[in-house]
Amino acid sequence: MKGIIFDFNGTMFQDSHLHEAAWVHMVKKYSKGELTEHDISVNLHGRTNKEILNFFVSDSLTDEEIEKLSYEKEAYYRELCLERPEELKLTNGLTDVLDTLKENNIPRTIATATVKENLDFYFDIFKLGNWFDINKVVYDNGTFPGKPAPDIFLIASSKLGLDPSECLVVEDAFSGIKAARKANIGKIMAIDPFGKNAELFAENNMCKDGLIKDFTNFFEVSKEFK
Repeated sequence: MKGIIFDFNGTMFQDSHLHEAAWVHMVKKYSKGELTEHDISVNLHGRTNKEILNFFVSDSLTDEEIEKLSYEKEAYYRELCLERPEELKLTNGLTDVLDTLKENNIPRTIATATVKENLDFYFDIFKLGNWFDINKVVYDNGTFPGKPAPDIFLIASSKLGLDPSECLVVEDAFSGIKAARKANIGKIMAIDPFGKNAELFAENNMCKDGLIKDFTNFFEVSKEFK
């Protein structure tokens, strides 16, 4: 593998519970629906806000309504983040991995379903500019379908100047791993920090290239970029 593409939420930053809390808040406020564990695993994580709102609130929302609800959800999510400063840290072991990749000039970027406001928030809070070029980061700008469509990883590999088959993707979401598969990514490493998805990944043969809990043993498991 010549390059690496990181998912962000639930991969680089363990904030899945905060996104879930924000979405539960939104669904309860604007819909009579309920968020089941299956919905959270399959229909929430890795999806764009438009897709989530269409699925859980209404499939007839206008673009203006989606933009307004999306902004409300993400603002609430950032409030939850700032209320928990002790949780505002990158996944265990990740800083060392990023430093090693930088020292060895390994092409790298982030492919995330989040929006620009959150991306700016992350670059500020986590000083991601130390390791990543924000212009090469792929985020939800409304111009391509979300995961499990392959577009996000095809765009990310293109920004690295690499073929998808030359890239390794690190993902925590069911939809994200499906997207990486559809993009013909060379290797896909699953990360499951809390043991919530290991069974789902195993049942669908989604962690054959490695399953990690955090990044402390990343190079040992991936056997790449040494």
